[in-house]
Amino acid sequence: MKVRICTAIVGIIAVLVLVWLGSWPFTAACVAAGIISFREYARMMKEIDVHTFSKSAYAAIIIMLCASGFYSIPVFFAAVCLCFIVMFMICLRVQFQQMQDLFYTILGTLYVGIGVGSLVLLRGGSHLIPSGVEKLDPGIFLILFALIGTWASDSFAYFAGKKFGKTHMAPHISPKKTLEGLIGGAAGAIICCILFSVYAGYPVIYGGILGIVLSIVAPIGDLFESYMKRVCGIKDSGNLLPGHGGMLDRFDSMYFVAPVMVSLLVLIHQL
Repeated sequence: MKVRICTAIVGIIAVLVLVWLGSWPFTAACVAAGIISFREYARMMKEIDVHTFSKSAYAAIIIMLCASGFYSIPVFFAAVCLCFIVMFMICLRVQFQQMQDLFYTILGTLYVGIGVGSLVLLRGGSHLIPSGVEKLDPGIFLILFALIGTWASDSFAYFAGKKFGKTHMAPHISPKKTLEGLIGGAAGAIICCILFSVYAGYPVIYGGILGIVLSIVAPIGDLFESYMKRVCGIKDSGNLLPGHGGMLDRFDSMYFVAPVMVSLLVLIHQL
């Protein structure tokens, strides 16, 4: 437990410093996180005899994340489409029995590339907030909003499930997750998101909408990674973070939350 707490403290401080710095230091850290995440994904896939095209995947992830560093959704979208098409062109040189490997490679590349790239877009997201915020830089606000909401969802779900959990939600994926925990996590995430919006001076109506969506998406991201681990027969995606597992174990929810937040903010901006 002490190791877990120490790792969490160091990790939170490091994340906050990088969020505050923003710009290319934050983007570079996200590139590193993306490479590590795909490496963990590739190792998991080996457990079910799937061998990814890692070199191509790393190149595509680096291209997508560097493109996201320009804080332009059109540029990022163009990079994602280009990488998607180029990776499919690998079909021209692979054997039939390698097609499954290729499809899992593309899935993992998009999962990591879009997930991490969307975090970078949020950090440069001043253009994603139509009315702005009063007390924080827009990019810092959006990243902290995503982090606070995701962490609140996870924490409140844990304590609510431990105290009131009776109804198993998806026992074939994660036996310990309960419906009561899900409800508690959603309530905690929404409340924290609204309170943070009030503090930062962001319109409560938008903060509430984002909080509700985040409270739904965060546990889906967590369940998705839990499902992959269950299928692969492993407990953790890696051992990079003592007491916490791997990069995917810590940021699985964020890789779903960030793209959905970017999409929803674009829609709100159009209203």
